[in-house]
Amino acid sequence: MRLWSKWKKGGALLANVVQRQGIDPKAAAARDSFKQILDDAEAEADTRLAREQQDTGPLSRDERNTRWEALFFEEIRARARDYAQSARNQRKN
Repeated sequence: MRLWSKWKKGGALLANVVQRQGIDPKAAAARDSFKQILDDAEAEADTRLAREQQDTGPLSRDERNTRWEALFFEEIRARARDYAQSARNQRKN
């Protein structure tokens, strides 16, 4: 799989988004939250890419990798925002 992209690029983006949402990324990473977010984002990117290719037809390897990475980053952003919101809600309660 795209392990280097998942952890190097995805982890950095995830930490950045979570930090911008006011959550300490080191505290989140200490729990398995980051791993779960990255795993879920990877799985959803795979699913979305497969659906897109059914609709549009096969892509070249470079196009497929580029599109997968874009989908992966979209999923990370959405999941990071959700995670930060739930973390803020838990702190309030």
